[in-house]
Amino acid sequence: MKINTINPLGGLARYESWKSGWVEKEKVDEFSYISNMCNPEDVLLSCKLFFPDFVVVRGGVFLGSKFDGDIFDCWFKQLGGDLQAVEKMINHTHLYDVFDGCSEDVDDRVFAQLSEVVALSWRLVLNNKFPERKFNVDVSNSDQDYGPVVTFYQVV
Repeated sequence: MKINTINPLGGLARYESWKSGWVEKEKVDEFSYISNMCNPEDVLLSCKLFFPDFVVVRGGVFLGSKFDGDIFDCWFKQLGGDLQAVEKMINHTHLYDVFDGCSEDVDDRVFAQLSEVVALSWRLVLNNKFPERKFNVDVSNSDQDYGPVVTFYQVV
């Protein structure tokens, strides 16, 4: 029995273009692509997206890369001390912004799939780092959003 951790990938133009250059296409796969095309530093750096650092303030859990004390204080005051609302606000991450420097045309399906993988990894790491707490990790990708958005907050 095969159990997939993530759904089969689609919309991978760079991968498909690379694979089309091989005579025996059935002998190359995603791991061949990683071996041939990816730098270990890039892969390691991308782990910061999937396995982020956290900051805990006033009982709230926040992405370390997005936390700023002054911004926290501002949102905390503006949202009437609603810590869950502050977590949602500070932790929301637009994947288009994460890859702002990407000049290539990337299929929207890639961003949608990536948002689901980010959400899965955040669920795992939050559960691992904070086993006594419960979190919701939400993905949204509506017309009101700027591409897929992933956020998390504690369930009280």
